[in-house]
Amino acid sequence: MKNVLLILGVTLVCLLGLEGLTRTVVDTGMIYELEMWKYAREVKMRDANPEIGHRHRPNAQAHLMGAPVRTNAQGFRGPEIAPQAAPGVARIAFVGDSITMGWGVAEQEMFSHRVLAALQKAGRKVDGFSQGVGNLNTAQELALFKAHGAALKPDIIVLAYFINDAEPMPKYGNPSWLDQNSAAWVVLNYRLDTLSRSFGEAPDWKKYYRDLYNDNEAGWQATQRALAGFAATARESGAQLIVFNVPEIRELEPYPFGDITAKVLDLARKHGVPAIDLLPSVAALDPPSLWVTVPDPHPNGRANAALAEGMLPEITKQLDALCRSRGKGC
Repeated sequence: MKNVLLILGVTLVCLLGLEGLTRTVVDTGMIYELEMWKYAREVKMRDANPEIGHRHRPNAQAHLMGAPVRTNAQGFRGPEIAPQAAPGVARIAFVGDSITMGWGVAEQEMFSHRVLAALQKAGRKVDGFSQGVGNLNTAQELALFKAHGAALKPDIIVLAYFINDAEPMPKYGNPSWLDQNSAAWVVLNYRLDTLSRSFGEAPDWKKYYRDLYNDNEAGWQATQRALAGFAATARESGAQLIVFNVPEIRELEPYPFGDITAKVLDLARKHGVPAIDLLPSVAALDPPSLWVTVPDPHPNGRANAALAEGMLPEITKQLDALCRSRGKGC
């Protein structure tokens, strides 16, 4: 009995030591799997609406991938925003996933912040907010916008579309205690999964993306309905929707998904929505120079700056029309 207790005691001490080592030494603040774990624990929350699935907690604070992250009372990353824009001010809503949320970049580096800052510097009367949430698909983005973004009455809705937005609805299970509380377990589980994959067939990320857009895929069918829903929601509220396709920046020249981009943008245009490909904004740049880290090819500050530049002409065009018709955004 004493030996059993001794073994249990030593095991417990070793496990606690491993947890402490992971949190104090292994965790540099830039380990992708740990930062995603913190994001889920400290910023995300489940939503009672099954069409939304998850969103950001209101008034959350975290430090993720080297950048401070805060959410406002609506759960949107950034400062508080008034219930309605001031007279003459055009409000712009930026809707999307982790790219729109600004994963891995500071708030002032997000393309939404850069666009608004550039317009304000040019003397335009605008404000806005970012409704980006990691791991949402287009259908979830629409449901979240209807539930929380539409009430802020944006005049322009910028939908930043990424190729994985056609993924099916995520499955929400009940995470184990270790999944929720142990940094060491998160790292170990992630590395074991990576190791197991290395002994099997190498995952083909290009094939994965392509398969999402087969005509019979439920995720793509839901995305098509969601794009139509965004167009209808914008019309009903008197807002202008713009779809920007954000390229997959792991490989740019030649770009492997031009046909998928065309498929998405053509669909948006069929609903009367301006649709712009942002690939030309980054095509001449070296892909690794645009990544948050080598294992994490989310757009970094340089990439966000290029994307913002690509967005400005169409947004400015829509602001000009809004200024002429309603005297807003001038």
